[in-house]
Amino acid sequence: MTTQPLHVHLLPTLIEPGALLDGTAVIIDVLRASSTIITALHNGAARVVPCGTPEEAIRVRSEAAPGTVLLGGERGGVRITGFDLGNSPAEYSSETVAGRAVAFTTTNGTKALLAAASAQSILIGAFLNRRALVERLHREYRPTHLICAGTDGVITGEDVLFAGAVVSELLQIADGIGDTPRHWLPNDSGVIAMNQWTTAMKEKSTSPVPQLELILRETQGGRNLTDLGYDSDIELCSRLDCIATVPEYDCRERCLRSG
Repeated sequence: MTTQPLHVHLLPTLIEPGALLDGTAVIIDVLRASSTIITALHNGAARVVPCGTPEEAIRVRSEAAPGTVLLGGERGGVRITGFDLGNSPAEYSSETVAGRAVAFTTTNGTKALLAAASAQSILIGAFLNRRALVERLHREYRPTHLICAGTDGVITGEDVLFAGAVVSELLQIADGIGDTPRHWLPNDSGVIAMNQWTTAMKEKSTSPVPQLELILRETQGGRNLTDLGYDSDIELCSRLDCIATVPEYDCRERCLRSG
């Protein structure tokens, strides 16, 4: 029997130097960067280029052929002035993004991704692609780091909840791929996140709104979106296991592609 470490990092700033080497990093920004990237690539975007600043995104577009790159992203939850798209999955339809690249910059998600550059592999996860992500992680079976983006340096409940959902699923997968059983060993933050997910999904509700959506609406991220008038995005981001796309970062091309 073999065992692989499964780390949950509640914020990118809590990652120890060198911890990601030889491992897989999963970037989690449920509301909304992860969900938007997954949706864009699922709907046919050629690639998503994560940028640290709006100026960098504009430069990426200026260096490409006219009409081939869209500018997407937000600051403070709101579309950046002059950009084609914001950070709502609803904006990234196949009619809009198919065959085009997106130079993408957000307040928290793209920063978390760029901070994980030392990992052997960088993937994007959200509730939309949870099942596909879990299956890939278990198949590749490497030290894994689930990195919660947070909001402005503060831990966010929606990201921790998703990390817990991934830990829970990985621990429940039947062992025995090939001849050697595979087991995961979560760190303490992973256990805390898993317990949060398990407890939350045991709660009963008489509301017609799905339980996961209700929970996300009560997080700080959900309340922020509601205050900004983007509450419909919460429903989009709470759809579970509906997309098989797992975005992967190509470190040579410095972009995310559909995996």
